[in-house]
Amino acid sequence: MLAAAAVLAVPAVSVPAAVGVAEPAPSVAAGLPSGNTEYRTLADYEADMAELVADHPDLVKPITLPYPTTSGRTVRGVEISTNVTADDGKPVFVDVGMHHGNEFPSGELTMEFAIDLVQRAAAGDREVTRLLDSARVVVVPIVNVDGFVRGRRQTDTNTDMNRNYGMGWLPISTGGAAPWSEPETRNIEWLLSTRQAVVFNTQHTCIQVVLYPPLQLAAGPAQDVGRLHALASEVASIYGPGYDALPSAEDYETTGEAIDWAYYATRGLALTTETCPDAGVARTYQTQVLDVYDQHREAMLTMLETAADPDQYAVIDGKGPKGAVLRITKAFDMYTSPYLQSDGATRPSSFTTTLTSDLTLGRNGKFEWAVNPSYRPIPAYQEDGIHGFQTGFYEEPWILTCERPDGTVLQTVPVDVDLGETVTVDLKECRREFHQGRP
Repeated sequence: MLAAAAVLAVPAVSVPAAVGVAEPAPSVAAGLPSGNTEYRTLADYEADMAELVADHPDLVKPITLPYPTTSGRTVRGVEISTNVTADDGKPVFVDVGMHHGNEFPSGELTMEFAIDLVQRAAAGDREVTRLLDSARVVVVPIVNVDGFVRGRRQTDTNTDMNRNYGMGWLPISTGGAAPWSEPETRNIEWLLSTRQAVVFNTQHTCIQVVLYPPLQLAAGPAQDVGRLHALASEVASIYGPGYDALPSAEDYETTGEAIDWAYYATRGLALTTETCPDAGVARTYQTQVLDVYDQHREAMLTMLETAADPDQYAVIDGKGPKGAVLRITKAFDMYTSPYLQSDGATRPSSFTTTLTSDLTLGRNGKFEWAVNPSYRPIPAYQEDGIHGFQTGFYEEPWILTCERPDGTVLQTVPVDVDLGETVTVDLKECRREFHQGRP
């Protein structure tokens, strides 16, 4: 979340081994799965992800995010789970790096964790196999590809990507032309809107802190502050005694960051994890990647364990016809902070968030679908301004449809379900209608 000590001019084919200091001779990368001793280029990242997919198609599948960057580059990721191509309704952990293009260690740590998971699962590691049997991991090592290629914090439009998310957005100098103006933020919106992410982590440098919503003191504590603080505290303790866990607003106040929108839209646990060497220690690949990786692995496994915990998500189950597509959807308005509009009035702008996920039913039609709760926390940002210290939740049921593969809706069921709850839906109408009228 903080800028690196210096802004570096970095060509597309090279990334510096250090930020503002000379790199010492690398030590043996004990415990770091790839064996790397220097920062990757964009080509390296893409080759490493492609290799994981090619070598382990049962564990890894590629993801291409829908919006090319301003300069036309593709943003890529991978999804990791046992039997990864199955449509199984597992809970999800989303882990992303490099919202800020010059925070090189955040991408390295994110990529290394993906490699580590796959290597350990392929080798039969019991802990990792158990977790990947229970959950999915989505990894996007470089969110801000344009910034990374140029070694600069911001995007090609001089926008700080982590100030461009719509909820609470303000037209600050680096916030972008409008909320969601950047393809990079729209990519993460799409990613979290189409997957039931129980935990979302955005990796940054360079302070020693794990942050959670809200971004503004006036917003007051998040409704799930106990859950958020518990996870952030556990993660911070793994990194070491110098790390704190606190609301982002208590670090410094900002607007338009990923974790605020993610939590208030989905109720998933959303964290900004910042790693950094101790004060006075040079920032090198050794100190920012090699020296912290063992702790980072444990911290990310803790987030994955949390995502797999049934107390942290809701479940919709039942039985439908083989081959039917289930879809859950909800759409709602969210708001920026009040700001000066073109007509001279100061008021918020609105935008619509649509959450939608699909599940195709297998051979016996039975399903158990891990979803985020239907009860959404009321944010401070409202149509008529900021109303902080909210304690309630919107009662917004998921709208579940049972459809033929061609999109014909055969049954619609509203589903209200909270954390730790299971709701069984009766799809007998869909089962009855699914094959009628088909050749």
